[in-house]
Amino acid sequence: MQLRSFQADKRAPVIDPHVLGTFFGLFSAFVYTCANAFLRAVDACDPVWVSAVKAVPTAVLMMPVLAALALRGQRLVPSLPMLAAVAAGGLVGQLCGNISFQWALTQVGVALTVPLSLGGMIVGSAILGRVFLYEPVTPKAALALGLLLAAICVLSLGADDAGRAVARAPQPAWQLAAGVAAACMSGVAYAVLNVILRYCITRGFPLPTTLLTVSVIGLIALTAISWMRIGQSGMWATTRSDLALMLGAGLCNTVAFVCLTKSLQLTSVVYVNALNATQATLAALAGVLIFQEALSAYLALGVGLTIAGLMVLAWAHRAMRELPLDQPV
Repeated sequence: MQLRSFQADKRAPVIDPHVLGTFFGLFSAFVYTCANAFLRAVDACDPVWVSAVKAVPTAVLMMPVLAALALRGQRLVPSLPMLAAVAAGGLVGQLCGNISFQWALTQVGVALTVPLSLGGMIVGSAILGRVFLYEPVTPKAALALGLLLAAICVLSLGADDAGRAVARAPQPAWQLAAGVAAACMSGVAYAVLNVILRYCITRGFPLPTTLLTVSVIGLIALTAISWMRIGQSGMWATTRSDLALMLGAGLCNTVAFVCLTKSLQLTSVVYVNALNATQATLAALAGVLIFQEALSAYLALGVGLTIAGLMVLAWAHRAMRELPLDQPV
């Protein structure tokens, strides 16, 4: 009996994977908020060009990592179909996700764009995770998702005030609606990317290859579109300060993406995206305190509903987990 206990303890992880996954998810949300603040600061630049430059740090950082892994003899592309899936997901995330997100920042600001994007991502991930990854959505989890979506709806009611604060003038209703729709669409695109990445990475696809593929696909596609939109002169007209902010956003995005992907390895898509919903609170603080965006009752109520939804989802997820190490020997 003592030998069995010793062997069980030897096999037990030092840190509960759920706790570690939660930490990576929350830290990812914080670093993503830093990236979003940088992106908000360059909202006067072309959104496609901003998204292209943001992809550069990830590509640069992953190349030496892949070279080191290749020297160790590790297989970098275990499966061509998985590589194609990652590339397709990266294209969706970059073109439909990043461009829509950056454009929405120019219309309704960071305090609303982030939670609206998260709402689309939560709904999309819940549906895609259930259909393709067979991840359960229990009644408690459904209640949490309902609270989070209610928060998104309440926050969207403040779009008029937000748009006025961003543009310093009243905006047409159609433009505000387009900004809200773009933010939600970016979330759905990110959900598609997250589900594809979770599927591939949990089946042995290397994380560095994943990051390099997504960033290179985005860099090529976005640079080509930028060339057609603003030309070489528009690209070279980018100031050093704006370029630094774009690259800073890309660097933060790389760190946050690594943490997010690690969290996806340790827990479910729905739970990770709910942890990422803390970006709603952080984005609201950044928008109001740094960029003087509108502080409204809708914003305060939406943040409160977001926190409530996160608490319910954490409770639901804890009930779903299996903890074999806690069982008596």
